[in-house]
Amino acid sequence: MPNEQGMGKTLLSIRSHLNGLTKTEQKVARFILDNAQDVIYYSVTELAEKADVGETTVLRLCRKLKFHGFQDFKLTLAQDLVKPSDRISHEITENDDASALNRKVISMHVGVLEQTSELVNSERLEQAIALLHRAENINFFGVGSSGLTALQAAHSFTRIGKRSQAVTDPHFQAMEASLIKQGDVAVGISVSGSTKDTMETLALAKQAGADILVITSNAISPITKLADIVLLMVARESPLQGSSMSAKISQLAIVDILHTGVAFRMKDEALKFREMTAKAITDKLY
Repeated sequence: MPNEQGMGKTLLSIRSHLNGLTKTEQKVARFILDNAQDVIYYSVTELAEKADVGETTVLRLCRKLKFHGFQDFKLTLAQDLVKPSDRISHEITENDDASALNRKVISMHVGVLEQTSELVNSERLEQAIALLHRAENINFFGVGSSGLTALQAAHSFTRIGKRSQAVTDPHFQAMEASLIKQGDVAVGISVSGSTKDTMETLALAKQAGADILVITSNAISPITKLADIVLLMVARESPLQGSSMSAKISQLAIVDILHTGVAFRMKDEALKFREMTAKAITDKLY
């Protein structure tokens, strides 16, 4: 399966849906990921035969990926594959000097941000900004590394006058979620989309009447079933890669886009609150 660096929007979408597909759909998806350059020349019958599935499975996968049909999918995939990529190799080795590490690590993060930009659905992003703008209160929920993102998000929105909070202890999260009311928004942040604590907290918030916004890298995962709006970011972590900096940067980029969008909608009011919060901490600085 190819490295995500250099993947186009279509292949990224397949990767983000992979865990939620049926076993036969996964066979097709993995075959496409491994043979994308060849697939654009296949008929639906050829692809089905090579992936050892039925034609209906291929068509069902295309529909799940929001394509009108197999030809629509192939056209979009072909357009992605012709995009030039001049990225350097991102394979970091122990022999790299400081200069090489600088280039490779920064380039890797830039690539993740570019891929996240490709993957984000503009319509859902507009809906998310509107939802947060009209929210009475915003609760950000995440644990572990995603909990740190939640804290930063709450801080950013507080600075523009949106009542926001984030707690990272699951017990306190459950209490906060139970006190949420209609008109409030609960934002769940989870790279895997399968974090039990975050899912349970969002379930409590939904039961209490909150609208649910989710930021995750897995389009079809347990957490997305609770969501009113899902925003996808690019990040893949194996069990040995938890709390990766690339995942953190991708999450924070989505948060910053949402924060900026809401601030523009609030206009002069956001500026006023920025000035107020800045003055409130002036005495704490030299």
